[in-house]
Amino acid sequence: MKRWSVLVWAGIMTLLCFSLADAGDKKLRIALVPKDLENPVFVAARESAEARADHLGVELIWTAPPKANAAAQAKVIDRLIREKVDAIGISVTEPAALRNAINRAAAAGIAVATWDSDAPGSRRLFYLGTDNHAGGVRCGTLMKGLLGEKGGRVAVLTGIRGAFNLEERIRGFREATQGTKIQIVDILSGGDDIDRSVAVVNRYTQGNPGRFDAWFFAGGWPLFVPIDRLRPLQDFHGKVVSFDSFAPMLPFVKAGIVDVLVGQDFAAMGRGAMEMLYRVLKEGAKIPPINDSGLEIVDAGNIDDAIRRKGTTWNR
Repeated sequence: MKRWSVLVWAGIMTLLCFSLADAGDKKLRIALVPKDLENPVFVAARESAEARADHLGVELIWTAPPKANAAAQAKVIDRLIREKVDAIGISVTEPAALRNAINRAAAAGIAVATWDSDAPGSRRLFYLGTDNHAGGVRCGTLMKGLLGEKGGRVAVLTGIRGAFNLEERIRGFREATQGTKIQIVDILSGGDDIDRSVAVVNRYTQGNPGRFDAWFFAGGWPLFVPIDRLRPLQDFHGKVVSFDSFAPMLPFVKAGIVDVLVGQDFAAMGRGAMEMLYRVLKEGAKIPPINDSGLEIVDAGNIDDAIRRKGTTWNR
């Protein structure tokens, strides 16, 4: 009997050792949540995140609503909480609507960060992405140079109203042009949707001759299509400054339709979000609360170089 008890105890200890080894070897699961699955701006972030996840031996879960919607994005976060992922990096559609979901994830012991678009005041650990306010200031400064001392009236295209990154760009643009003769006459929304943004720009440009002198696109959505889909913009004689510098946007600069692009580094966001969250989980790293992924300027002076590097389509 004593020998049988010893054998049973030895068996239990062996199983426990195997269980602990399995737990120690468990693959970390990190979810990255863009605003939606249809917007091609996130392709570079996904590709770089996948490459980094493979290098680190981490499972990447790439998930989001089909279209940008704050309530649907909150449901995605709640699902990831139930699935007990190890970390979540989210491009926040609207800060107020996502704050509680982010806080619930943090309360569940999940490491949460934001990338591309932040949620200040939430329990997220850090933000990685464009300094959107500084980018907006840069756009406003460029617009001042284009319009000169006489100034002009500017129409603004944004995406989802209330999205923190877009609001910060517009705030920066306003600050840079404050005290000048530049006036924002209208702010229009394309809903972070390419076709809707194209329709808004075409309709407004064609329907308001003489009302405005320049466009500021807070995101590049209407420039993700072939040039011939934006005939009214081709005929527009004002200035155009746009955030983003993705490959399909470059022909608009080459053709002289768009004056300046202020681009973001989405590859750095995807790769960096994976790397930073991995370090938090494995090393207990303390990441600075704000991390700038940088900007690039594309204009007539360097457009040929940009095209050589990026091509003119999403797939080169």
